[in-house]
Amino acid sequence: MKHIGECMPDLVYTNLNKNYDEEKCRVCGAIIRFYRNEYKKACNECGTWVFYRARAKKSTNRKTTCYICLDKGIVEYPVQKDGHLYRYVARCNCPKGMKWPASIPLLIECEYSPKPEFIEKKNRMLTNTIPFAGKG
Repeated sequence: MKHIGECMPDLVYTNLNKNYDEEKCRVCGAIIRFYRNEYKKACNECGTWVFYRARAKKSTNRKTTCYICLDKGIVEYPVQKDGHLYRYVARCNCPKGMKWPASIPLLIECEYSPKPEFIEKKNRMLTNTIPFAGKG
């Protein structure tokens, strides 16, 4: 059975806003459209069942308040000892870091942790919030 939009496309109003999601069939390459509450469909070309893959929405307007932990509340830092590289974890001093259990030490209390200013500078460079220092 065909959709009425395939038989009589003039009768179906096409909304300019995209009200469907697309998934590509990996067998034949056809594009399958998923409307509203649909999560599985058979491919019209080869008959393979295709399940809709939910993708995480990107939030572009999120502003970072703490560049030390990037709003996670926890910081992971490396320590090299006896030729081996170990990764330690510490809480940040920001409000999100205070939500973690007190059994995790604060970053400023850890003996071998780098200074918070160093971690903040590195994270700002990674997120492109400050320009890289040019070598001249």
